Amino acid sequence: MSSTATRLTSFALIAAIEQDLRSSILSAVDESDDALELLKAERYEKTQQRRSRDVPSSASPTVSSLVTYLDFADSYEVLKGLKSRLPDELQRSLALFAPYLGRITQIRNRVAHTRPMEIDDLATVYDVAKDICAESRDGWPAVCETLRRLERDPAYVLGLTISLVSDPDEAPLHNLPAPEFDETGFFGRRKEVDRIKKAIKGAYPVVSILGDGGIGKTSVALKAAYELLDDPNNKFDALVWVTAKATILTVNEIQRISGAIESSLGLFASAAEQLGGERAGKSDDPIDEVLSYLEHFRVLLILDNLETVLDQRLREFLLDLPMGSKVIITSRIGLGIENPVSLDPLSDDDSARLLRAVARVRDVKALQGLTAPAVNQMVKSMKGHPAYIRWFVAGVQAGKRPEELLHNNDLVLDFCMSNVYEYLSDEAKSVLRSMQVLPGRRSQAELAFFNDYSANAIQSSLLELMTTNFVQMQGASAGHTSETTYELTDFGKQYLDKRHTVKSIERQLFENRSKQLTALGVTLQAESTASPYDPKTIDIRGSGDFSVARLLRESLRHYERGQFDSALLSCREGQLLAPGYHESWRIEAFIQTARRDTLSARAAYERAHELEPNSATLNYLYGSFLVDEGMDLDLGLNLLQKAAHADQVPPAVIIQIAWAHIQLQDYDSAIASASHALTLRPTNADGSVALVMGLRAAEVWGTAKLVNQLKAWKQP
Repeated sequence: MSSTATRLTSFALIAAIEQDLRSSILSAVDESDDALELLKAERYEKTQQRRSRDVPSSASPTVSSLVTYLDFADSYEVLKGLKSRLPDELQRSLALFAPYLGRITQIRNRVAHTRPMEIDDLATVYDVAKDICAESRDGWPAVCETLRRLERDPAYVLGLTISLVSDPDEAPLHNLPAPEFDETGFFGRRKEVDRIKKAIKGAYPVVSILGDGGIGKTSVALKAAYELLDDPNNKFDALVWVTAKATILTVNEIQRISGAIESSLGLFASAAEQLGGERAGKSDDPIDEVLSYLEHFRVLLILDNLETVLDQRLREFLLDLPMGSKVIITSRIGLGIENPVSLDPLSDDDSARLLRAVARVRDVKALQGLTAPAVNQMVKSMKGHPAYIRWFVAGVQAGKRPEELLHNNDLVLDFCMSNVYEYLSDEAKSVLRSMQVLPGRRSQAELAFFNDYSANAIQSSLLELMTTNFVQMQGASAGHTSETTYELTDFGKQYLDKRHTVKSIERQLFENRSKQLTALGVTLQAESTASPYDPKTIDIRGSGDFSVARLLRESLRHYERGQFDSALLSCREGQLLAPGYHESWRIEAFIQTARRDTLSARAAYERAHELEPNSATLNYLYGSFLVDEGMDLDLGLNLLQKAAHADQVPPAVIIQIAWAHIQLQDYDSAIASASHALTLRPTNADGSVALVMGLRAAEVWGTAKLVNQLKAWKQP
């Protein structure tokens, strides 16, 4: 792992503390002291083992030869046993040190074993160093000198090599690099990291981390990898990191990385070299070489920044993974054969914390004194992109004005989005253009209409756009009822508006389609209001239903021409585009009834009723079907009675209830319902039906009553 300034500074201070602790021990003992008694058995054995790796010798070691191999916590414990021999000043400084012993021991282990640093690690070590130096300069000479050097020249640590006394790392072999968050700590994304770890430890052979450039894919991959490295349930023999990162974002330009991997073969050659050493990766087929390693060892292979090397060879490799080995990939574009984890931007709170952390680490005073509202306003403009935040801080550090960096972010947009756009299909690009012209949240049915796409075509395009983070999926919104909607991401919209404006001819086409759809929707809504209980009337809940209602209108036209198969195809298309819209299923039920396929009709009615159980119109039509077809008289009556609870119930609903009662031979209720229908000022036709139905029930009821009286009279 390469080292950051944060890690090296922490190392310098920890090494100085350990040096002074050991010196204090040596000052308090002499060679006549028994090493075993002084160190105690377990500590004595541990230092013996450490020493033997450097100095193979069978001779009994002296106290001074073993003290060199005491680590931080051991040195402190030995000094506690020598308390009576220590100066009062040193004892007081050790007392200051005591509350932080566990925390600094953890920090030391992260430094010694190349684990990611936490956000407050350096601050903790620095504060403790200042406190103990202030209490006892004579007792901590190395610490005081290190603090002085850091104040004069903080960059001197860049020339240091981390070397701390430690036992062998029991974690699997790895070549994980220092993460970018080593300086600042890791912010947010806890759920995503846990999901990646769960998938890797589960049955998934490949997990992808998807998102546009600068969203933090590499950091999330490294966070998950380092946590897996120290997981006691980790089954891997090695964790291998290979990156195809080709560019880096600087304040003034996007720089190309010299020697970047640009093909999948180069990627596999690099992976083989990491797995097998310098002589590996030179074969004619590095893919087979890597697969062989993954077959014989359990390897977690992490392939970073793959969008520039995606090809069929990589897909075939992932499909051929041996059992036991796993792959994590980070990319702006999904492969379609993996378990994807898409990254959303950081929250405003996490963005603000990151900005403050980067500004503190880089000592950008112009940003360190900002108020919380000022920081929040800045991070909102940066849309939760960690790369943008780091670039912004670096720009301010370089002397640029914050407002200039916030309003002229072309470099960031190019870095984050350009590679993604190049890989999009023409169909997906057309969907993006329609969303540019017609902004806001759109259902897939609307987008299908704007682009003249089938359900399968729009779903394929939206899936492609979702995996590139140009488009975000959202729940229902006003005017779209229960349907999922789609909208351009903030970064995606900014990039498209600056780099890929829509031509005027195509803009006009999309605008005209939108006007056409709105006009049709208004007409359909008017029809729905005028005659809601007509089975050929389409129920419109909001503007999100317009495009599917158009298809259902076509379906009814096919029906009127006797083209039942074409009518059903239009219904099925509507069901694919808007699975939650009940009318696609209700119209299918109407057509299936006309075809005399009552079983299919009932199944379609049931699906419609599941989606919209409180629709008075649907309850009336479904209930009427069940009663007229004699399929389920009790359920039919129940549905009709639910429909009758609506406001302004038409006489037709009550007449149908009367008919259901007649079918069930409940003539009293049938007469009551028919009488009620006559009070609702029915049309002449409805009034005639209600009158005839009431008279028929009365006639049957009267006859039945006479028969019952005769039976009673004949009884002895």
